[in-house]
Amino acid sequence: METQQIRGQVFRREMTLDRRALDEEKRTVPASLSSEIEIKRFFGSEILVHSEEAVDLTRAADGLPLLFGHDQDQPIGLVEDVRLDGDRLRGTLRFSKNTRANEIWNDVREDFLKSISIGYRIDKWEEEDGSDTIRAVRWTPFEASVVSVPADHTVGINRSESEDTTMADTTEKKPAKVPESATRADAATAPVNVVELKAVREEALREGEQRAEAKLLKRQQDVDRVFQPFVHRGAHFVQLRDELKRRGASEEAARAALYDLFAGDPEPLAGDLIQAEGSMNAPAEQVRTVETPQGRRRERITGGQDGGEKFIEGATQCLLIRAGLIKDAEAVKEARQSEYLSMACVDMGRHYLVQQGVSVRGMNRSAIIGQALTTRGIIGHSTSDFASLLEDVANKSLGIGYDEAPETWQRWCRIVNIPDFKQANFPNMSAFGDLQLVYEGGEYKYGSYSDKKEVMTLAAYGKLFSISRQALVNDDLNAFTRIPNGMGRAAARQVGDLAWNVLINGITVAMNEDATALFHANHGNFVADTAGAAPSVITINAARTAMATQTDPSGSAVLNVTPAYLLVPKALEGTGLQIQMAEKDPAIASGEAPNFLRNTFETIADARLDADDAAKWYMAANPNQVDTVGVGFLDGQQSPFLETQNGWSVDGVAFKVRIDAAAAPLDYRGLYHNDGN
Repeated sequence: METQQIRGQVFRREMTLDRRALDEEKRTVPASLSSEIEIKRFFGSEILVHSEEAVDLTRAADGLPLLFGHDQDQPIGLVEDVRLDGDRLRGTLRFSKNTRANEIWNDVREDFLKSISIGYRIDKWEEEDGSDTIRAVRWTPFEASVVSVPADHTVGINRSESEDTTMADTTEKKPAKVPESATRADAATAPVNVVELKAVREEALREGEQRAEAKLLKRQQDVDRVFQPFVHRGAHFVQLRDELKRRGASEEAARAALYDLFAGDPEPLAGDLIQAEGSMNAPAEQVRTVETPQGRRRERITGGQDGGEKFIEGATQCLLIRAGLIKDAEAVKEARQSEYLSMACVDMGRHYLVQQGVSVRGMNRSAIIGQALTTRGIIGHSTSDFASLLEDVANKSLGIGYDEAPETWQRWCRIVNIPDFKQANFPNMSAFGDLQLVYEGGEYKYGSYSDKKEVMTLAAYGKLFSISRQALVNDDLNAFTRIPNGMGRAAARQVGDLAWNVLINGITVAMNEDATALFHANHGNFVADTAGAAPSVITINAARTAMATQTDPSGSAVLNVTPAYLLVPKALEGTGLQIQMAEKDPAIASGEAPNFLRNTFETIADARLDADDAAKWYMAANPNQVDTVGVGFLDGQQSPFLETQNGWSVDGVAFKVRIDAAAAPLDYRGLYHNDGN
């Protein structure tokens, strides 16, 4: 064993945290840092002597750096009160309050991370006679690290193997050759041939080195085989593979490192198996074609989500919860287990870049965001998955705002699909006419619609907004949650304006059927000013009678339309609800007259009608029975669109919100208007 094999190297060994003595307030937990347990190394076995003469605690006087996974980029705290306790070195871990430290502290509290690893340098050692064991009689601890996996994979969960033990050489050593002269009966009195013994020792060392090289080559080949299905996914997989090969990691260690990379979830490993086209044997529903970063077409067995998809889905959910847009108790409870819930936007950008194999060492917060917005991802090979995350959050915020907007037009309007921006025609559904008597052996005749059709033309409504790099650095959730949420509400409000304005403008907007206003005396659906009156049992009953006696365009068929909704301004909502639900007629002081209209209609109030005239009110039929107002959307897409562009003139991401919609009266027979004045 040559001295350069040990001198200058930093070694590590693991122990287990004592979580029972954890102090929540001080954010501390005691730890046993090292012991005199024998550890296998590439050069043999190692024992750390734990005595005041052996352990140099000079560096530990002011505390040792506390890291995660021996990552030197960002300390997560200090190891204080480092001291000898019998045959153990002990200390107290005190966690910082930075974002990374918060994540690790939470995992330690929840008992997900249980192991501590200490990094040290051997300054002086002694060899034990007749073995390959060394005793470190002078050594210096440098740092401690919380690690996810100790060298022994059989202990704990979600673990990652450390640097030193992957190089442990457990090759059985052959005994050194003994000179024949030493086997003779007089061996005890034979002189020692020092030159011969030295030659035998050197030969044994060469044989050991050859066996070690062969074992290292076998391990490297095993690591290559384990990583082969994943190296296409990004540089970080290649870097991890090469590092494990450099360390001489075993096949089991390589698999453990992959599981650690996937946060301990084995499902993505099964879900990312790649096979060449034409050689698939998985069920068709589990196979989809993907484009690899090298541009080669491959088939993927989709047994689960990959890391990029999990990142976008998990981070999106957590950002929406942090913004208060998702309040479901189960969703919030589940998100508390996620690593993303406590991450700021910069931390998510850093996490994404590391996931893509990009080094963030030396980057400031602004540079991390800028790099994350431009680094292409695994999911979208021409775009950044981090930018896709922002788009996903903004899109969901937009949808939540649209869905939660207090709109009621959907209940009394008919939703129609329009294929393009050309004028769309809608035949008059009241014009089909009565069925004709068919005598025995007679011929059935085709009915026909009137050539009078109502028309509608779509229009586009939209607005731009952007998420600046400064907003992301400042972790301003409003930029991509509240603003698009407000845009969604604005889109819903725009559609509501279109629908209600058909009623408000009904005395001036002409029907295509007869070039007469929607609400007109000739249509029998209008009570003009000076003749109008507030809603009551009497006036609503008059409206019901007028709608029931409407006829088809030929005037030969009575349609017997029944109103389903009373549409009123907010000022009349109480009046409408009273008439809708009262057992007695509210207008009769004696309270003797029954309310025969009770529960025959539903009251819908909207403040847009107040803005026009707080006295006017309307009635509408069920749009599934008789046409009222049609609200059309391009290709039936009722939700607003969100389009994204990484800005050149904008230092961040620009978004465009758009909705294509229109509204028009489809038939006056299903609507009624009383001026109320």
